[in-house]
Amino acid sequence: MGDTVSILEKLKILKQYLAELDKWSKISFEEYEKDSIKKGAIERRMQLIVDTTVDINNIILKKLKKETSADYFNTFINLAEASVIEYDFALRIAPSTGLRNILVHQYQKIDDKRVYDSINEMKKDYKEYINEIVEYVKNNL
Repeated sequence: MGDTVSILEKLKILKQYLAELDKWSKISFEEYEKDSIKKGAIERRMQLIVDTTVDINNIILKKLKKETSADYFNTFINLAEASVIEYDFALRIAPSTGLRNILVHQYQKIDDKRVYDSINEMKKDYKEYINEIVEYVKNNL
């Protein structure tokens, strides 16, 4: 029961992050590029969305007694292999972890256009993720 409550609490937080991302993302690319405060807020929400989702993935994988994933990307693949989410969806959403790593660790120069262009895709994919996890929790935990 504790895992279910924890997942539901994290889903609530995830919804909040998505709502904030949605609110802040209604700006033009030019405004995004020039306003470091809005840009920072959007980038931070994108990071938190991925981090919170990976936490949820790991809780579910642990509950299913599955091996811990080697990295953020593979938490989505492992969920698909455990039939929690669709495999095609896992392949679509998992690459967002790479963008998160660029934002957090700055492995390379952050491409503002790439980040800005990822916002709507991220909102769509993570709303779908929430729906799939809620459905999984209702039917399995």
